[in-house]
Amino acid sequence: MKNFTEINRALVAKKKYWMLVLLAIGMIACTDKNSPEDTSADTGDTTAPGDTTISTVDTIAIVWNGASATITGSHDSVSVESTNGYVTINSTVKDITYLLSGSGQGRLTIYGSRRHQLILNGLTLTCSDGPAINNQCKKSCFVVLQGTNSLTDGSSYTASDEDRKGTFFSEGQVIMSGGGSLTIKGNYKNGLCSDDYILFAQSTGKLTITSVNKGIEANDGIYFEGGTFVINASAEGIESDSILVVSGGEIYVKSVDDAINAGDDLTISGGMVCAYSTGNDGIDANGNCYIQGGLVYAIGARSPEVAIDANSEEQKQLYITGGTIVAISSLERGASLTQTCYQASGSTNTWYAMTVGETTFAFKTPSSNASTIIVSGASQPTLYKDVTPSGTSIFEGMGYYPASYSGGSSVTLSTYSGGNSDGGGPGGGGGGRPGW
Repeated sequence: MKNFTEINRALVAKKKYWMLVLLAIGMIACTDKNSPEDTSADTGDTTAPGDTTISTVDTIAIVWNGASATITGSHDSVSVESTNGYVTINSTVKDITYLLSGSGQGRLTIYGSRRHQLILNGLTLTCSDGPAINNQCKKSCFVVLQGTNSLTDGSSYTASDEDRKGTFFSEGQVIMSGGGSLTIKGNYKNGLCSDDYILFAQSTGKLTITSVNKGIEANDGIYFEGGTFVINASAEGIESDSILVVSGGEIYVKSVDDAINAGDDLTISGGMVCAYSTGNDGIDANGNCYIQGGLVYAIGARSPEVAIDANSEEQKQLYITGGTIVAISSLERGASLTQTCYQASGSTNTWYAMTVGETTFAFKTPSSNASTIIVSGASQPTLYKDVTPSGTSIFEGMGYYPASYSGGSSVTLSTYSGGNSDGGGPGGGGGGRPGW
């Protein structure tokens, strides 16, 4: 019979063995498809954290004119076919660029195994029976906006085995940049949709979306670093099934359901955000919600809906640690308010001016609901009602920032007691790009 020392050595050896096995499994599992290093590990298609465009190996130009499309340029590993404005690409080459322009009816469908780039330069494309752009490639799709562009889908889609969820649909990551503009009209499903993540780089131009369903939807995260966004949707305005991060840009969302929704943590650290829901929460996180900076104007529907929500049912919290904030309706219960919030009774369809330090944000309350106004800033704000505002117009005319104003009367503010001010909680929820 083995003595105690021998048995102990055997157990220690077995424990070390299984620890090594579990460590190896964990290292494999941690390389998820959100990581740029894993976007195309089998083919060498790596997307570095700072990449917003690619150095192209070749360019193929596609110009629509009515129900036809003209193809210029070629590559040995790329085939492009066009029938009545319906263009189909099959590619096995890395870093090919497709330059899209003209005005017509049809669709662009992309099949491939490598990352690629789309330059939209004065493109107006309408498809009557499906998405206008249908990207079935699961690698990175770099989208560069130049000039004025427009995409429209059909009110019904023909039957297909493919996943097609909106006017601009991509199986892979979408990295959008450029100084142009893009208008998307979603008549059947979503406006812009990815089964991976979507990143809007600092240099993005204006994006306008009107959708009968969701405006922007992505499975693995949405990241706003810049750009101007105007979104009107009959469901959620912006929805990420994973995290959602805003570090820059000007975002205006008006929706029937949640204006901005994250399936996991939601972080706002910069930029200007107006999240206006007529039937649900303005900002809704199914994980923690972190408001750390920027200008945030959140409008929720009447109780039980709130302006800014977190998943308190699952012991998640709303953390307000910075930023200039105006909330119409209440905040999620149990919020951690490191930065003090104040409240006042409000009036509908009224111009207010909130001053924090030397800077003023003027905002108009909605006609549907403004019984309670909650404000917060780096220092205690002052609030005036019935003002005449001027300055730089933002949020589709619902605000001015920075603003000046004349007239009005002072509004009494009291400390908001709907949260707690213990200053506790974590410092943030995934504020970097995918895989950082």
